[in-house]
Amino acid sequence: MDPHLVGAVLLALLALDGSLLIGVVVPGDAAIVVAGSALTGPAEIAVAAVAGVIGCFLGATGGWLIGRRYGARVRHSRAGRWIGERRWARAERIATSESGGPALAAAYFLPVVNALTPILAGSLGMPYGRFIRWAVTGSVAWVTTYLVLGSLAGGFVRDNQHLMVPIAACAAILVAGLVVIVRRTRSREAAVEAAEITGPAETADR
Repeated sequence: MDPHLVGAVLLALLALDGSLLIGVVVPGDAAIVVAGSALTGPAEIAVAAVAGVIGCFLGATGGWLIGRRYGARVRHSRAGRWIGERRWARAERIATSESGGPALAAAYFLPVVNALTPILAGSLGMPYGRFIRWAVTGSVAWVTTYLVLGSLAGGFVRDNQHLMVPIAACAAILVAGLVVIVRRTRSREAAVEAAEITGPAETADR
């Protein structure tokens, strides 16, 4: 595919990832890897990487502005409750981490959390200059790494098409196993949250 077209689509997705929380539904990691699979060679990867970093810059800026203007209202909105307090709390720990900027940069490698960090940084009053400096640093490493991985994976697929059926079968089994694990983990988390809520209530009744 035309690397400029791939870059344009990636720019749009990553801009929405950090500003409108699209990354909660469609993780940016997956979008970058898929984009990379359509690319061959350093020149094409470089074109898409520049577009992706620009998209991250726009998304981080938009998310920071939304957090600055609306603060905690986004977190406690219907969409915010759907995302889950645990994810918000994890992103908040990163945004307020003692390690500061490096933690913000590394947050790009944490799916879902990276989409929440810009809004939290804005709502917590983090200076824009400091935030965006580390956001861009993290996005450069994030976008480049996953584009290269996607390109390598795409090249392997193109050169070994005869292996795709057994690989697809193994992938399907792996995905099914992961789905089961995720569902069980969520069920346990829901049970723990319910116990935490009902525990204090019962104590208060007594």
